[in-house]
Amino acid sequence: MGENNGKKKYMIRRIAALAVLLAVMAGACSLFFGRNSRRAANKAAVDSLSLDLADDASVNAAFPGTSYRGTGEGGIFEYGTAVIDPLSLVGSHTGELTVAKGSDIDTSVTGEYDITYRLSCTDEYGAKAVKDIVKHYSVEDTAAPEIEMRYPTVTLFTGENFDPLQNVLYARDPVDGDVECSADTEIDTEKAGSYRVRITASDKNGNDASAEYAVDVDVFAPATTPSDGIYMYAVKVNRAANTITVYKRDGNGQYTIPYKAMVCSTGDATPLGTYYTYDDPSNSKWSPRYPWWSLYGGVYGMYATGITGAILFHSVPYYSPNRNDLEYEEYNKLGTAASMGCVRLSVRDVMWIFSHCPKGTMVEFYDDAGNPGPLGKPEPIHIDTSSPNRGWDPTDPDPSNPWNVGSAD
Repeated sequence: MGENNGKKKYMIRRIAALAVLLAVMAGACSLFFGRNSRRAANKAAVDSLSLDLADDASVNAAFPGTSYRGTGEGGIFEYGTAVIDPLSLVGSHTGELTVAKGSDIDTSVTGEYDITYRLSCTDEYGAKAVKDIVKHYSVEDTAAPEIEMRYPTVTLFTGENFDPLQNVLYARDPVDGDVECSADTEIDTEKAGSYRVRITASDKNGNDASAEYAVDVDVFAPATTPSDGIYMYAVKVNRAANTITVYKRDGNGQYTIPYKAMVCSTGDATPLGTYYTYDDPSNSKWSPRYPWWSLYGGVYGMYATGITGAILFHSVPYYSPNRNDLEYEEYNKLGTAASMGCVRLSVRDVMWIFSHCPKGTMVEFYDDAGNPGPLGKPEPIHIDTSSPNRGWDPTDPDPSNPWNVGSAD
């Protein structure tokens, strides 16, 4: 009996120990499987987080001028001035989205930008799920400066001073603005002939640009009527815009090639229509083509060329037949209506007509205030009326001219 009781107690203890062991094992299993469930739930939440970048059109509409190009793993911006918040480059996403402070993309600085987008949400157990997505952006400068010339061809007379950079209207980078440029040429103004000038410019990121224009160096002499009746040039005067465009003859005998633009001054009595220099024998009194010609009001013009009746091409008036006695206030009116009917020009331009447009050259007057001509309207030179040099036309090639040729400012 006692022996049976002892065995019974022993079995009870064994069963109790086994129950405890099973309970511990059950708890361990529950903990193990619970943790795995939580991990799985958190992973599922992380996997649900996604981010898609905005398309190229949307980014370029938001940031004009950046020329954005998406790559799938980020994108490329063109060098510019925009400072871009990386959040604005996201088209759609799930969860909450943040980026680190100071992650802006400054397109005025070329280089590489790695942006970490952080997405987050809460899983089914209330734990935070986080995913970091790295996108790579770069800023590149691929745009070279733009070089614009004043004229496609510059005409000089032998012995005339010339700075090749004076024909550069601008050399400008789309972002950096005006940039320095240099000229490469073998012009010899002592020798008549045709030359080329090559202008080069570079921006601060090393992009280079170049452009060329022609220079014709002529011996100055009055033009002579061609024996074959073939005229090289025709002159069109836009009376409303006070601009002249000289056209060159093409292979079909038509004057369709814009060659040279000049700023001028016309007046109320300037006619419309087509004429030919010295076409009326009754106006032969204008034919001598003297360097000086007496004008109305007791003043003088240089290198007059008759057009029709008393209408001439001539320089801005001078008080006397002396090259240092210019009516400088009248000179500063070039580009506006200021004459009594004649066509006033700078000395350099009127010398060009005098030496290239012989008797019989076609001259057409027309009005088009909105369009000065295919070569545009040259910027008139302005004389400082307080300068001691004010009596000289700045474009006069005379060796005694105190101005730097082509600049009066």
